[in-house]
Amino acid sequence: PYNISKRDKIVRDGGKFGKSKPINLDFGEWDYGSSKWRDYVPLVDTLLTDVGVLAMFYDKIEIGVIASYLNKIGWKVRHIGMWIKTNPAPQARKVQWQSGSEFFLVTTKNHCSGHHFNYKLGQSKDYFIHSVSFKHLHPTQKPLELIKWIASYWSYESDLVLDPFIGSGTTAVACEKLNRRWIGMEIREEYCEISAQRLKQTTKQKPLFAFG
Repeated sequence: PYNISKRDKIVRDGGKFGKSKPINLDFGEWDYGSSKWRDYVPLVDTLLTDVGVLAMFYDKIEIGVIASYLNKIGWKVRHIGMWIKTNPAPQARKVQWQSGSEFFLVTTKNHCSGHHFNYKLGQSKDYFIHSVSFKHLHPTQKPLELIKWIASYWSYESDLVLDPFIGSGTTAVACEKLNRRWIGMEIREEYCEISAQRLKQTTKQKPLFAFG
């Protein structure tokens, strides 16, 4: 959750905004401050092993604040990377640039080598270019190839990947394709059902979902 939702919808049916699909700025009740990064990021310090990696997407205004916090508690920030969107939503109000990038943080507990990083895959820039034109089963869904890129570099085969906000199951599908074990958590039952359906064609690990 980025906690950036607004109960607004920009309707573009002509006039100064042009005629196109409405832009919805309301991603769901879960994105209205019910779970803030300061509530859960400190828990990662108790869960992650010395060889482990934290990769997290967040709003670009806050991502640097999170990086500074992790530096202060002794972690090593490896990258603030980007998903560069080839076709971002247009600026309907014509007051600023289009938002064509989404930031993610990669950080480790150790400061030297030892964490799981697949250098044998070769050099890679810290950004990934992909359009937003794919089937969305969740309002903040990421492209499968983007998650596979991150997981393939920053984990090894048979590693355990935890996604505490798994949404429509993209991380789980990526892990299945890359031979990683995974645990997914999701607050909304309907998205757990969507994840289970997506995994039917790819899973080696039987999906198990619990609701509390």
